[in-house]
Amino acid sequence: MTERNGPARPPRRAPGERQQSPQQKVKIILAQRDRLIADIAALRARGGSSKFVDNAQQLLTRWWSTANWDGREELLRSADWLVRLEQRQSA
Repeated sequence: MTERNGPARPPRRAPGERQQSPQQKVKIILAQRDRLIADIAALRARGGSSKFVDNAQQLLTRWWSTANWDGREELLRSADWLVRLEQRQSA
């Protein structure tokens, strides 16, 4: 059963886990984006393009600039999923 009438709680951190600074979070997000763009380039070099690869690239380019940092994390998750789908199909 979900709570519908209360404020959303942030996820709990493991004991001893430190919260990341905003600068660290930005660096991690940008590194993940760079990795995904490299994965997309490698997939294209191996055998062309697919809708999965095309959509992942659009998420990381066209929609990236207008998204805030939380939105960019969502774009990364979606693009990563699309890239993994293509990697499985081409394996």
